[in-house]
This record gives sequence, C-alpha cells and structure tokens, in this order.
Amino acid sequence: MAVSDRVRIIMQEKGMNQTRFAESIYATKGYISRLLKGDIGMSNSTAMLIEKIHGYTREWILNGTEPKISFPAARTLSPVQKMIIREVEAMTDDELFFIAAYIEALKKKKNAGKDRLSPDETVRS
Repeated sequence: MAVSDRVRIIMQEKGMNQTRFAESIYATKGYISRLLKGDIGMSNSTAMLIEKIHGYTREWILNGTEPKISFPAARTLSPVQKMIIREVEAMTDDELFFIAAYIEALKKKKNAGKDRLSPDETVRS
C-alpha cells in the first residue's frame, strides 16, 4: 500500500474531501491531488503534521508500520505552530542550521533563569 492509499484512508475515516483535508493541514488542494495521484511523495514534516492534527502515526503514514493511530490522542497545534512547520519544511539545510542554533540559544537562556530574550538579543546584524 502506497502513501497515497494511506492518505485516502485518513480522508475517508475523517469524512474529509481533498479540499477539507488540505485545509486541515494547511496545504493546497493541488498538493493533495498530486499526492493522491502518486506524482509526489510526502515529507517527514507533513507526515508529522498529519500525526499531530489527525492522530495517525508518522510511521504508518509513510511506511505502513503499525500502530496506525498514535497514543495518546494527538493534540491540536496552534495556528502559529502550523505556520512554523510549513515554513521549516521549505527551508534549506543551511537555514535549518541557524534555526537549530537559535533554539539552542533560547534553551540556554531559559535554563539560565531568563524566560525571554530582549529585543536587542533577538535581532542581530
């Protein structure tokens, strides 16, 4: 069974057409159409987004590996989280390296007892 077949199963079980499913994962109807035709594959990031939104495991979506449903039930992502996932998916490895470095800096700052970076610290030339 191909990824496209598993996406069809998700759509059927959720009672969604291509448009509603695309909207639910912040994708275009064209992307879902091409995916269902087998013209394109699915990225790990998109499978993770589907897992978070609809509760089907990334491994099942991509490879058919059980379990099909994630436990505990998937939590709902905020609009900001969904937007960030879409943006990250479009980044190059070099851009992702900088994002990872920024996240590490945020963790270190938080661990040092500071919850937020000041505006001067967040913008560097």
